Amino acid sequence: MFKRNIIPIFIILIILAFLMQPKTVSEGAFIGLNIWVNNIIPYLFPMSILSNILLQYNFMYSLLERFSFISKIIFKSKFAFIPYFISFISGYPSGGLVTNILFENKRISKREANYLLIFTNNCSFQFIAGAVAFSMLGNFNLYMYIAFPHFLGAIILSFLYKNHEIVLPTNKKLDYKPIQFNEVFSSSIYKSVISILSVGGVIVIFSIFSQFLTNILSSFEGFMSLGTNIRDLIFAIIVGILEITNGCSIISSSILPLEVKLIIINFLISFSGISVTFQTIAITSEFNFNIKKYLKGKFIFGIISAFICTLMLIII
Repeated sequence: MFKRNIIPIFIILIILAFLMQPKTVSEGAFIGLNIWVNNIIPYLFPMSILSNILLQYNFMYSLLERFSFISKIIFKSKFAFIPYFISFISGYPSGGLVTNILFENKRISKREANYLLIFTNNCSFQFIAGAVAFSMLGNFNLYMYIAFPHFLGAIILSFLYKNHEIVLPTNKKLDYKPIQFNEVFSSSIYKSVISILSVGGVIVIFSIFSQFLTNILSSFEGFMSLGTNIRDLIFAIIVGILEITNGCSIISSSILPLEVKLIIINFLISFSGISVTFQTIAITSEFNFNIKKYLKGKFIFGIISAFICTLMLIII
């Protein structure tokens, strides 16, 4: 009986914690809203609308057919380049959003959708270069130690999974049916609004959890008595696994050596965090999201990126 009711009991405990700590809830919610309004809506929302419009027309698929051999060689999927490229521009969780659209339009199977999510739902170059390298680390040129391992690591990850994780379906060419632009535009706006609100809700609730976690860790005397470097490292990893923006910020402002900062940041960004995972779940409503496979793949992704960064630091 307890196992059957564990989720309701857990939610009740969370509600009680929220009632007892309204200040923490308020601080976390405002931080989450700030991230959503300033970092997510300006980039994800317009890209979501444009992606929805573009992917409802056969033109994009016909164009990709001509270059599908490249995508098949690298990713073993003719449509993998679309979510990979859009996530490069817009970041999390736009790769999941585009994958969901591809499945909804019957371009890929459920199995292929779960396969693509592992290595095409990535961080944006703009976040890596602007927010992390320039703003947090204070040196724009450090972006190459994060961006190169991240995007190369995604490609390497696709090779690790392509032979035994998926059997690609036969993608038959669909008949072209003329559609009115106003219908496409209206449906794209509606779907994008629903998606962006879902993402915002996840960001806010996990930002509150992150604020609670920060307060709990800060209250432990044993934790505070640890060496500054060890404390910062543990703190950043725990918070970063929950929410990557806060984790990267904490590790960047620590007194750890720069090389260690870069390696940890690579792992956190490629792993993406629990918050991004739930953002992805929120916008992949059209197919059965395999969360276990996704988290396993993202953990391996984090290890690969951190390893590539380490090699770069040794060689360069």
